[in-house]
Amino acid sequence: MSFLSQGKIDFCGMSDVENILCKSHTEGRSHSVVTCPNDEGDIVDATVFGEKMSPTNEYALKGNLEKLKIVLGSVKEITVGEKKRYFALKSVSINTSNSGEVAISGSAEEVPKAEMQRTYTVEIAKLLARNKAQILNDLFKVEGENAHLQSANYEIGVEFGETIVDGERVMGDVYGGFIKCSIEAKQAGTVAPTIAPKTADAVTILSGANDGQRPDSDYSSVSAEVTKYLTADAAAAA
Repeated sequence: MSFLSQGKIDFCGMSDVENILCKSHTEGRSHSVVTCPNDEGDIVDATVFGEKMSPTNEYALKGNLEKLKIVLGSVKEITVGEKKRYFALKSVSINTSNSGEVAISGSAEEVPKAEMQRTYTVEIAKLLARNKAQILNDLFKVEGENAHLQSANYEIGVEFGETIVDGERVMGDVYGGFIKCSIEAKQAGTVAPTIAPKTADAVTILSGANDGQRPDSDYSSVSAEVTKYLTADAAAAA
């Protein structure tokens, strides 16, 4: 039914990759309001300014990806209505679990020009289109007798800075790139599982400590968070 695909806009550009389909978008429109009250506190004048878009996309994975290249801060030009706008990729989320399909989403920020000062490139080595909790890029390890990974949810993103003059955004930039993964494992053996970075270093840390849970009528589980901080692309940072 072709009408189901009408009007979908891929603000984040992820459907440019083979085997990734754009399911939906949200425009995320917002603006600011300032008001002037009189001596009794009643509003006598109001001004709307700084209208912008912070769109999001949801995606479906229809086949395995041997490599997925994500360039945070990359800018895409899109005509919305009759106006040409620019959108910088802010984040990509990849959620994997043993009980559901891979879920991919992205977020972008409207920027005033077609190129950002910096970008961060992340390459995912392999992503399987199946119900499977997946360790991507050897980011972490799960250890323990009969420990089983249940889910691994990744956020690959940047912080976003902006300069506003007279209520309008005149410059935007990205900084502080990161990969953050929230992990859950269950224990079938007698030794509680532990989660840790596969290779711990100054920028790859256990950002959320191993938190064990022992329900009344279920197997024990542990959850943790691993974060890897990114370095900006050399060409963009120069």
